[in-house]
Amino acid sequence: MNGKQLRYITAIAETGSIRGGAELLGKDASTMARTLKKMEQDFNVRLFRRTPEGLRTTPEGEAVLGIMEEIVRSCGVLSGGEALPGNEVLSSGEALSDNEVLPCGEALSGKEVLPSGEALPGSEVLPGSEALPGKEALPGNEALPGSEVLPDSEALPGTKALPACPAGSNLTEQEICYLLTIRDCGSISRAASELYIAQPSLSQVLRQVEAEFGLTIFKRTSRGVEATAEGQALLDRLYAIRGLYRRLELTVEEFQDMKRGTITFGVPQNLGAYLLPMVLPAFSAQYPGIRVRFRENNSMELDRLLLADKTDFSIMHFQEENAALAYEAFFDDPFYLVIPGGMTGRFGFPEGRKLLAEDLQPLRNAPFIMVARGQKLRQVADQILETCGIAPDIRFETKSMETAKRLAAAGLGVTFLPGSYLTLYSGMEGLACFQLDESLGASWQLVAAYPKKGGLSRSAREFLRILGDCLADHSA
Repeated sequence: MNGKQLRYITAIAETGSIRGGAELLGKDASTMARTLKKMEQDFNVRLFRRTPEGLRTTPEGEAVLGIMEEIVRSCGVLSGGEALPGNEVLSSGEALSDNEVLPCGEALSGKEVLPSGEALPGSEVLPGSEALPGKEALPGNEALPGSEVLPDSEALPGTKALPACPAGSNLTEQEICYLLTIRDCGSISRAASELYIAQPSLSQVLRQVEAEFGLTIFKRTSRGVEATAEGQALLDRLYAIRGLYRRLELTVEEFQDMKRGTITFGVPQNLGAYLLPMVLPAFSAQYPGIRVRFRENNSMELDRLLLADKTDFSIMHFQEENAALAYEAFFDDPFYLVIPGGMTGRFGFPEGRKLLAEDLQPLRNAPFIMVARGQKLRQVADQILETCGIAPDIRFETKSMETAKRLAAAGLGVTFLPGSYLTLYSGMEGLACFQLDESLGASWQLVAAYPKKGGLSRSAREFLRILGDCLADHSA
């Protein structure tokens, strides 16, 4: 989908017929009809209904038409006579004088303003493009002798205007995503990896867009690429257009009755191993037409993807609030001290109750196995030990909770794990576990996080509802 196709739809709505829209845009009626048919198939909704007076928008069409018009206008701004940063915007009839924009007919300093068509003193008023006596009239925008003809939207000397032909209208939503991902990653190779496409293909898209706009969007640096001043202005506008496309998708989805759609969410790898086998079969069975995509990464990276609009929501363990995000809580996941079975007699932990700070004091001389810094599990573990006043003797660090657990089972030390992960990949053979009291900060909350601005689509809300039901059934 691109701005040009959306312009076809708005033209049909404006004229009330496919033929009228084709005449308005100077396009073939069959092309307009094919575009409308494909868009209705993709959206799975009817945009127009036939009446004796012509085509009229359906309620669904009315809901999306305004957003389509916004996208078309925004694509036009990308190229329709508006200058890039550092240049004045020139429209028909405007002149430059030290970069000052003059309204049509207004004189430059020291010159007299003449109403349109009025002659200078001693001169004859000539209507339209009529020639002076003995001279040949110049049609349209033909240049006077010794002057150069400037095409409609070409900039005056000293400025660089975007082309009048709306180049931006040819950009697809996917291409906009590609360009913004390059900016976010600061590297074409990293962006290609994140987008799961070949680097040469991404580079080719970039070259095509730069050629279309006639500007350099990114410049190479020792660290990768960064946007030029002109490129940054273009990318900022593309970011706004992508937001409009997102609004269009969400609006259409409300009319699809959950028969079609896509949701994309982020989840940490270990948490995904615990949750996805529960929720995906239930959701897919109820809504087979909704495509589900998920991105697995650490919590910090998931926050970045969420705020960059790369995902609709994230499922994660809450640790620190982000002011730009809203949170929906599911349950509190308690933490356990996990130790080798052979060490139980050494520490003498009480049974039948949760461990308090004073109960953990024998751990001062114990070897610890910890997950790597930067992981939320490590943040909770550090908080527990700080509350107890224990400086741990860390013998091993790993990025895997399962590795930490198995090293503990091998007798190499003690570790902390949340209850939901105790038996995620393997059993508890060779281990003993003791639940920690909440006063130690020894729990984390499973939440769904999503941007406050924009909210959730209907399909995303339904996915989280089913997830909540699955968790309730699992804990029952």
